Amino acid sequence: MTTSAQDRPAALDLSREESWVVHAALLEAIERAVDADEDPRPATDLLTRVEEGDEDFDSAELDYLVDSLRAYRGIAPTRDQHFISLVLDHIEAAQV
Repeated sequence: MTTSAQDRPAALDLSREESWVVHAALLEAIERAVDADEDPRPATDLLTRVEEGDEDFDSAELDYLVDSLRAYRGIAPTRDQHFISLVLDHIEAAQV
């Protein structure tokens, strides 16, 4: 079960497919940041943690993930759309 992120980090218990879409969304966020001459570190830091299996995120990190997933949704393959929605649902539940 997802833990609320209001006062503490939220653990998102993501499936393999859900982790994959988070990974893809963060890669896309890195590319956007580099293309815009912005610092990609927020995305690279989160990507490293996701790749290491660390799914505990604070509120600001969850907000960043939401933004990244929403941006990715516009270009994501059809097969990822359902999993993007599931991850967004997990994050919404964690932010309650």
